[in-house]
Amino acid sequence: MSDTTQSRSLQISPKYTVAFWRGLELDPDNPKQEDWVKAVDVLRDRIYGRFIKPAQSLIDVDKANKPQTFGFAILALDCLVIETIQGFRKGVTNHTGQSGPLFREFLSNWPPFIACLGAGMVATTKADEFYRQGRCALHHSGATEKMTVGISGPMMRFDNGDITVNRTLFHAELVAEFDRYLAALSDPASVDLRKKFLLKMNPICGL
Repeated sequence: MSDTTQSRSLQISPKYTVAFWRGLELDPDNPKQEDWVKAVDVLRDRIYGRFIKPAQSLIDVDKANKPQTFGFAILALDCLVIETIQGFRKGVTNHTGQSGPLFREFLSNWPPFIACLGAGMVATTKADEFYRQGRCALHHSGATEKMTVGISGPMMRFDNGDITVNRTLFHAELVAEFDRYLAALSDPASVDLRKKFLLKMNPICGL
């Protein structure tokens, strides 16, 4: 991104611009905590504004619908959140060929996901199944063959190759996980996590 007036005014979230980000002093080894609090709010505003609030709006509107019909749209947005969170955690700037590994690492280490696995189920294997049946199927063709999205039951259930997702619980748990990540970023002791965050965020702002 060239350093022009237009590029500096580019919105990177509903409230913040490239110019705002470039004005922050963000050294993980010598943290200026006031600026790091602002940097974390930039990411909060970006992800909430682009994905989390739209998904929640669909959930809220869907409550008035009979039958409720927005489950796949909500899940598609939440899949974007999963990949985005893990991309920031790992400092991945180019997700080409990385989506599967990012999903696998996120889900197989996520306690709410692990709690949904039955006896003998391997977390990485089930994470790959969710990636194929959920993220890939929804984003590539807008439909799934072995996944059902609803509003009841546990967050997720695996049964003979089929996956059932309670999109309301899934969304709530995912938002809680994102908030935990933001809290970790706010801690000055999280030096490595902050470095990975900058690896991903700085290129977005042309740095």
